[in-house]
Amino acid sequence: MWGFILFNKSILMKKLLKNRKASPLLEEGLLLGIAAVAFSVVLSIVAGVLLGIKGYYSSFGSNMGNSLNDILKQIGDILYQIGKWLGIG
Repeated sequence: MWGFILFNKSILMKKLLKNRKASPLLEEGLLLGIAAVAFSVVLSIVAGVLLGIKGYYSSFGSNMGNSLNDILKQIGDILYQIGKWLGIG
């Protein structure tokens, strides 16, 4: 059954391509379809790249904040130990 439907569609396409009035419209429709597919592919690639960059910077910022907190905590511990040894704390 599908072969019959596809065969009929191919006959219809051949008739439309031979028709001088329908041929440019068919060509424009096909080109617009190809352009829409190409645009959606490019748009999805750009969106993926931007999401990757966003994820990298958000993890970089949180890691940097955690690192600074750890460094400040270690400095505070060192100063507390020095003060304890000197009899200040």
